[in-house]
Parts: sequence; structure tokens; C-alpha cells
Amino acid sequence: MPPITAEAEPRPARPTPFIIGILILAAIVSSFEATMMYTALPEVIQHFKTTPGNAGWVLTGFLLVGAASAAISGRLGDAFGRRNVLVVVLVASIVGSVVSLASNSLAGLIIGRSIQGLAGGLVPLCIGVLRENLPKKKLPVGVAVVAGAAMWGGAAGNVISGNIVDSWGWHYIFVVAAVLAAVTAVGACFLPRPVVKSGLDRIDWLGGLLFAPGVALALYGVNESSTWGWSSGKTIGFILGGIVVLVLWTVWELNVDKPLINIRFFFDRKLGLTLVATALVSFGTLGISGFVGQIVMQTPKMAPVGLGLSAGTAGDVSFAIGLIGFVAASLSGRISRGGRARNSFIIGAAFAVAAAILSALLLHSLAGWIISQIVLTIATGFLLSSLPNLIVEGVPGSNTSEAQGVYMVTQTAFSGVGTSIGTVLMSHYLVTGTPFTTRTGYNVLFTMVAVVAAVAVVVALFIRLNPLKAGDSDELAEARAEGLADAVAITPEAI
Repeated sequence: MPPITAEAEPRPARPTPFIIGILILAAIVSSFEATMMYTALPEVIQHFKTTPGNAGWVLTGFLLVGAASAAISGRLGDAFGRRNVLVVVLVASIVGSVVSLASNSLAGLIIGRSIQGLAGGLVPLCIGVLRENLPKKKLPVGVAVVAGAAMWGGAAGNVISGNIVDSWGWHYIFVVAAVLAAVTAVGACFLPRPVVKSGLDRIDWLGGLLFAPGVALALYGVNESSTWGWSSGKTIGFILGGIVVLVLWTVWELNVDKPLINIRFFFDRKLGLTLVATALVSFGTLGISGFVGQIVMQTPKMAPVGLGLSAGTAGDVSFAIGLIGFVAASLSGRISRGGRARNSFIIGAAFAVAAAILSALLLHSLAGWIISQIVLTIATGFLLSSLPNLIVEGVPGSNTSEAQGVYMVTQTAFSGVGTSIGTVLMSHYLVTGTPFTTRTGYNVLFTMVAVVAAVAVVVALFIRLNPLKAGDSDELAEARAEGLADAVAITPEAI
């Protein structure tokens, strides 16, 4: 059946609970695939006898492709129908799982995970499908349900993948991911007919695709510097090549009429400062701290730093701690009311500084480490719920979706950068002849996270408060819900 056009008034051809149920599954696919390899990362390092810096590309590749997918999936949905693109992305996710499962090398696993990263575009597509099929008064509730599913999927990723690693090995995580995506893809085929709003020629392809390779090239040069040396022509070539690509991307986006990633938002005072703060906490608190917890918990006690937990136990601990993040996000939402999201963000960034300091001080005790991770989870809950509100407060209602797209790309890309830089630093401080990072290496890592979070606090102090009137519109409530859904979908590993 051909897709209908935007001029027609679509009515759901399926019951609303069915539509929401399928989209919940899609959100779970996205968030589960984002988190599932964090718990398995120590096993991957051991299996391939490699360094944290090399193995970290299993996470970084997913995040960078996820950023590009999140940026471009919405426009592709406009051109071809969101339901259709949703199914294609789910199929691509299955392909990524199969490639990862069949790979006998780290390079193959990274390629498979990068393909799987296309799942980063699932939640924006889900929001679009909800917009097409739900009455406006029910839309915020539908978005909130999908956001909640993404949060639970991300939190459950640690538990499920950890116990799979203990029972069958990390390869079988991809079996679960492929089956879940396949079931969801079949269900998505029965969603109502999609609405087509624009033509393919209106998509800014270069804007959506150039920045991820640019970041990847530069990060690859940084990653290989431990092997090639900083003065090596190859190291300098990759880093400079990445910078050149990013400069070209920036020039292109500043001159194209309808940029896919509108970086002009960085020149607006409030929105620009918000995006800078987003980049800072995404790099440190969400990027570096997002993966290091599992490594600390699963590293053997004989290492300079390690608590000796199994993957399953470490996943269970992370899930239990993560539940606190839901409470923190709710409290942050209350503080953010009335245009005061800046205050909520500052609280979250302050907790992030405290979490980094406590992590450095309490590395050798499970009880102490859990305390530091609880503080980190509170920080994450505040940050992920306050940033979408800051975006909403900083732009007119007509620009909310566009600004949220820039925010999503900024958060995901800098989370990937933080993950890559963090694993590279750990590789620079290895105990000779082992895959174990020294205590000094961890101290450097947590110091970096604390400093970056402290800078984010300073940046946030310059963001102007924008108190809203008591009659805050339904559109703003809807936009906030969408922003939260996007936030937890692309960085659920820190929840």
C-alpha cells in the first residue's frame, strides 16, 4: 500500500496500544544495543588480548554512527515514510548483530557494532510515528512511555548482557539483540501507513554524514599514537585529516540553506552555552564514566585496580544503582519547572565533580565504589533531564525539533569522543605485559572528568535563567518529553 501524503489526515489503522507497544520494543532495541557491550568490554579485551584503547572502538564506533543516524533518520523518514525507515534501520541492526556474531577478529566486531549503531536513529523515528498517529493531547504521554522504555532497556542491558557473558560468552549477546530486533521489525511492518512530507532532494546528505568520519579519523590517530608515536607521520596525518574533514563540514553547514545539523545554534548565547555544557558533560561524565565502571568492577583483584566481580554480578550492581537515576531525573524535572533548568543542570554537574573525586578515592572497596557510582547516577539523572529542558527554553517553539537534533548529535558525538579518549588514556598507563591500567592511570582519568564537569558548572553560570509564565503551553511540555526521550535513547549507558 503506497504511503499517504501530509495533506491527508491520517487515522490509526491499528489500535493505539499496538502502535505504542511496537514503538516501545523499538526504543528498547536502541537502548539495549547502546549498553549491551559496556558490561562485555572487559571480556572483549581479554578475548582478543588487546588494549582498552583498541577495544574501546566497539563502543565508539556505535556512538559515532548512532550520532549520524540520529541526525539523518528523521529526514529520511520524511522522504520515505517513518515506518519504512524504522523497518530498514531494524534490519540494519540485525545485520550488524550477525556480522559481530560471525566475526573472529576485533576489526570485524567493530565493523558489526558500527553497523548496529544505525539503531541510534530508532527513537527519533518512534517520536515521528507517534506524531503521525496519536492525538495531540495524548502525544506527551506516548512520548514519555517510549522514553521510559528506552531508560529501562538501557538499564536492563547491563543485567542481561552480564549474565549472558557469564553463562555463554559475549558472542551470544548478539543473538539476543538480533532476535529482539527481528521481532520488532516484523511488528513494525504492521504499523499504520506512513506520512510522506518532503522529497529526497531536500536532505542535507553531506551535513549528516561528514562529521562522523571526521571525528573517527582524528580519534583513530590519537588511539594509535601509543603504537606509532605522536611524531609519526601516520599519527599526524590521521589527526590532521580528521580536522580537515570537520572544518569542511563546518563550512558546508554554515553555508547550506537548510543544514541538517544547524551549527549556527552555537552562536546564540543561551543555546550555544547549553551545547558547550552538553559537550563537556557528555565527554566526561557520560562518556568516560559511562564505561569505566564495568572495567573497575570486573578487573581481577590482583590488578592495581579491580574489584574482581563477574560480568553478571557487575551488571546486577549497575542495574540496582541505575534505578536511583530515575528518582533523580524526576526530582530534576521538578526543579526545572518554570524555566529554571539551569539550576538543575548545575546541581547535576556538581554531583558529577563529586562522583569523579569519590571514584578516585574509593577504588579499592566495593562499598566505596558503589557509593561513588550512586553519586554518579544522581548526576546523570539530573544532567539528562535538565539538558533537554535547557534546549526547549532557549529556542522558539518552531525551532525546537531542529535544536534538539543538534543537541542529540552533540551529546552522542562527544560521548563517543570521551569513550575513545578515556580508553586511550587507560592504554597509556598499562602495567607492562598486562591489560591492567595502573592506579595513576585511573587518577588521571577521574581528574579529567572532574575538571571537565567543573568547567561545565562555570559555563552553566553564564546561561541566563528564562522563567516561564504559569500558562506554559502544551507544545513546550511535548517538546520536553521528546527531548528526554532522545537523551535517554542515545546515552542510556550512564543511567
